[in-house]
Amino acid sequence: IGPLAKPCGSAMAPSILPASTLAAARAPLRAAVPVGGDSKSAASSAAAHPPVHCLIFAPPSLHACRLPSLLAVGAVGAIAVARRRSERTGPRRRSLVLRRAWQEDLAGVVEEAVNTIEDASLHISRQVQFALNTTPSPADADVETRRRIVILGTGWAAHAICKVVDLSSSDVTVISPRNYFVFTPMLAAASVGTVEYRSILEHIRSANPFVNFFQATCDTIDAEKHEILVKPAPDTSGPSFAIQYDVLVVAVGLRPSSLGVPGVDQHCLFLKGVEDARAIRKRVTECFECAELPTTSEDERTRLLTFVVVGGGPTGCEFCGELSDFVKNDLRCFYPKLAPLARIVLLHRGEAILPSFDEELRQVATELLTSQGIDVMTRAGVSEINGEAVKVLRKTDAGTSEVDIPYGLCMWSAGQGAQDLASKLSESIPMQAQLAGKHARGDRSRLFVDDYNRLLGIPDGSILALGDCARTTAEKPLPQTAQVAAQQGAYVARILNRGYVLAQDGPPAMPSDDFSALARSRGRVEAPPFRFLDLGRLAYLGEGTAVAEFGVGTTVSKARGRAAFLLWRSVYLVKQVSFRNRVLVLFDWIKSKVFGRDLTRF
Repeated sequence: IGPLAKPCGSAMAPSILPASTLAAARAPLRAAVPVGGDSKSAASSAAAHPPVHCLIFAPPSLHACRLPSLLAVGAVGAIAVARRRSERTGPRRRSLVLRRAWQEDLAGVVEEAVNTIEDASLHISRQVQFALNTTPSPADADVETRRRIVILGTGWAAHAICKVVDLSSSDVTVISPRNYFVFTPMLAAASVGTVEYRSILEHIRSANPFVNFFQATCDTIDAEKHEILVKPAPDTSGPSFAIQYDVLVVAVGLRPSSLGVPGVDQHCLFLKGVEDARAIRKRVTECFECAELPTTSEDERTRLLTFVVVGGGPTGCEFCGELSDFVKNDLRCFYPKLAPLARIVLLHRGEAILPSFDEELRQVATELLTSQGIDVMTRAGVSEINGEAVKVLRKTDAGTSEVDIPYGLCMWSAGQGAQDLASKLSESIPMQAQLAGKHARGDRSRLFVDDYNRLLGIPDGSILALGDCARTTAEKPLPQTAQVAAQQGAYVARILNRGYVLAQDGPPAMPSDDFSALARSRGRVEAPPFRFLDLGRLAYLGEGTAVAEFGVGTTVSKARGRAAFLLWRSVYLVKQVSFRNRVLVLFDWIKSKVFGRDLTRF
């Protein structure tokens, strides 16, 4: 605006203007760019007068200060061009990012498919050898040079390694106090009799008949000597003994944690293993039998028929749905007067249940559970649990209130803690303490590993950690799910099968003179880092309804209600670890539907 600039020496320069002059200068701009009013008039005004992005006060005589004015005009032009280009290329860039994500997901699917075919062929050849009563033998290698692999645990990660590992060049020993694998996502169904316990179990020797198994617990790990001290389970089985290893795989998982709440360990039941499912099933029927007695008071009957579930994750929500089905479909037939008095309460400390799911599905899950009569209480923290009541601190907009909920059964699924072995191993490695202070606020419940699942702080790479007991230093941690543990186990087994050398700072690499190992690795000199391929999440909510997020990587679809329930059953049936388990689970579903669930206690 030329006339508003005044001379300054021999050149013309902008000056600080009084408020009245600035107001007069802005008046025509306000008329050109209206605020509010009718939308049609605003649109026509915007078309006639484009929005002002930059206002420049310049002298009237360009020849007097040509360079500053040309720079100003050039700056305005550059800003306008950059803005139009960003507006034009913004969607293109977003589509490019999505295309790259889809390409990565597709590459992950193809890689996983090739690996699955390779694993299946190895498993079939192993079953043929077992049927012919032959054992794998080393290929042109001395028995003394075979790699000694020791696996601690029989969970998802350990089970995946046993399924995939090649024993032609390795000796594999599994150590665990239990000799079976549990399909943990169906423990909630087993706790009420929808499926039987043995239908979701597989003996570890059935997974791989050629591995060595010792029913024992690992007491200590000596990383320098490559030796572990093992104590038989139960303790009366014999004295402790030592086992040497070349590669040690720690896959001991986590245990339930009280999170410091008094009374949890003494009065709550958990849902971590088959023993927990049996205890819950026994306690539910016991509560109904005690409530049926004529000597039971009304207050005591109300307490016995109140079932409290602490923790609104998939385990807690699925147990609420299964328990609701059990009460309405089976217990109502045999206890017609008591079933209407049964009450199920779900306590969750966060804002919404199922925090790992999409926000829309969280709301759907709350509505589905509430429609069945389940009392869903969010923003409800447990302060104490005694033998008869759960003390709840519930936060509302008005403040915090304390409520006592009498209960007959309290199932705790609100937290997990470290196994004693993982804690002792972490304490023995100084680097683990540093990483815990830097990345986990001093929490040493899980072991820090690199992108190849090697335990950080072990220079020779001889110790690997997988599953729930392991974590990386990445900003976005991996979810603590069976899906992650199983993929990590298969990944580590392939690293071992292909002969990668773990004892180096960078990625595990092939020996320079081992061409057979290079062929097995499909030409990859260095091992790729572990990449989790997220296939989705499922949660059953009772009455034949569920919520589901499914897809591959960044490509996610959602389902709810009956459709999600059919998907849930289809996926869980296919994901059973053997054909035997698939047949047993299918027959259990048919049996419970036709004849009802078993109510006997023993």
